[in-house]
Amino acid sequence: MRRGAETLFFGSFVNKIDAKGRLATPARFRRVLDLERGGAIYCIPSTDEKCLDCGGADYIETLMASIAALDPFSHKRRSLERTVTARVVEVGLDKEGRVVLPQHLRDHAGLEGKAMFAGLGTSFQIWNPDEFEKIAAEEEKITADAKLSLRNPTPNGVVS
Repeated sequence: MRRGAETLFFGSFVNKIDAKGRLATPARFRRVLDLERGGAIYCIPSTDEKCLDCGGADYIETLMASIAALDPFSHKRRSLERTVTARVVEVGLDKEGRVVLPQHLRDHAGLEGKAMFAGLGTSFQIWNPDEFEKIAAEEEKITADAKLSLRNPTPNGVVS
């Protein structure tokens, strides 16, 4: 499915976590969530990084559909189903656009005082800003190499 830019999570934003554990969601991300059904955020502790993998209804539905496309009796599918469905947390936004991240999610990502929202297009991650900075230099090197592999899309969005 091809999505317009207004429906994608772009940018990075650092916001404070208050004493009650509330975290303001960036306005840009709230607009994307408002375009989706429900406006909820689904968060999963990353299995390979010290962050939270997050998105709206489209994100979690696409993830579950990708898992369902695997062989129904494979160990990989069963493991993904258990890990994702058992660990996903739906967090709602209050009137001010804040979410309350449960303590176990904050602990997983090492969130204390501040959190960084990092857009990934169809999803986003929530990081401890210092932890994100640690990986940023390495990511720049990988990105410089990866962009050489990019190909021009055709008018209908298919890469040639």
